[in-house]
Amino acid sequence: MTIELNSTAEQSAAKKMDAQTKRALQAKLRQFYERELTDGQRAYFNVRDGNLIPTRMGKHWLAEHQRVFAELLKLSARDVFLDVGCGEGYYTMPLAQTTRFSVGADVSSSVLQLMQSLRVYDAQKLAACVMDVEKLPFASQMFDKALCSHLLEHVLDDRAVVSEIQRVVKPNGIAVFAIPLKYTTPYRALRGAENIARKIFRPHKKPAPVASPGELDVRLVGKQAHIRHYSVSVFTKMLDEMGFTVKRVVGMWFHDPRHWLVYQTQPRAFFYNLGTRIAKLDANLGAGLVVQTIRR
Repeated sequence: MTIELNSTAEQSAAKKMDAQTKRALQAKLRQFYERELTDGQRAYFNVRDGNLIPTRMGKHWLAEHQRVFAELLKLSARDVFLDVGCGEGYYTMPLAQTTRFSVGADVSSSVLQLMQSLRVYDAQKLAACVMDVEKLPFASQMFDKALCSHLLEHVLDDRAVVSEIQRVVKPNGIAVFAIPLKYTTPYRALRGAENIARKIFRPHKKPAPVASPGELDVRLVGKQAHIRHYSVSVFTKMLDEMGFTVKRVVGMWFHDPRHWLVYQTQPRAFFYNLGTRIAKLDANLGAGLVVQTIRR
């Protein structure tokens, strides 16, 4: 299949920073991802003999996301599919096998090179393309379905990415978005306890500034992967405002291996399955979110 590019892709309507500042921050982001993601995400999978092998931390989390994505996207042999921020292609490659043709888009050339080196990469079914995900170089309404998994917390302008996905997906096409959550019920309870303890034991210390849900935290650019965090309500409201109708919201369990509790429990099937059931009951009790939408 020929991929039709659109050199005049729409610009983001929201200009939250001047061009020079944005270029500097974009350069920091590119350097960070080229430096940090050259051999897989390590916490979730390793590369061995041309295959992506889940780690003990990643096996349940990755398998659950694969299952949920396949269920919500409902890909068929007629579909042209786009994975925005595909990374090493852990989800992209198996999903692409059920489509007419697929495109994996990412800003990092190193992760795409890794994906193309894998044994299961099929160039007849999948094209790996390096691009600015805030300005997708594709014609409008080109794709039947799209996935954007754990990308929006990494980019400078999340609304620009969502707007571009809305532009390139056909009306009534399915788009699935996945994000980590921070502003949840357990998070608010923990922050409340911390504030009480600080007032008692360190009354003169000011609390660390916390960005609002969905807001870019420029202090984190180039220093860590997640540069914004969401709540369930803020994220679903944004999708609705950007031209998507939310059809289904699925809570996901913890995923951050830097968290002590996660590190101790996530590799254990019993605890992971228990946490997954809790998150499915109420997304505000989990630490991740998958949202199925229909492009209006």
